Amino acid sequence: MKNRQDRSNNNNNDNKNYKKKKQDDINFIDINANVSKSFTDLWQRYSPTAWSEMYNEYAKYTTRMTEIYQEYAKSSERMTELYKDLAMNADKMTQLYKETAESTEKMSKYWLNYISWMKPLSENKEQKEKQE
Repeated sequence: MKNRQDRSNNNNNDNKNYKKKKQDDINFIDINANVSKSFTDLWQRYSPTAWSEMYNEYAKYTTRMTEIYQEYAKSSERMTELYKDLAMNADKMTQLYKETAESTEKMSKYWLNYISWMKPLSENKEQKEKQE
């Protein structure tokens, strides 16, 4: 019976060793695959073809940025024109308010003068009525 247990333990150890060796092999293959993959990635990233692709992308990027800056310049010019128009309109409004104030002042003076001129007449009428 002891012999059976020893064989059983032996088999278990053999299985464990086999599994461990198999896992080590897989890890070794993974490491080699990763090294190979990283080397391939490195080559693809820094190869002359990749550099030309990156340069082409950079050229496209700078072209697009130039277009955006030109659009911004046009928009800025348009905004400058609009602000100038706004300033001119504000000046016109100020002039209109001044004219309105002057007209109101003239009308107020006229009516005050008219009322002050009418007051003595009404006082004279009242005095004449009292006298009669």
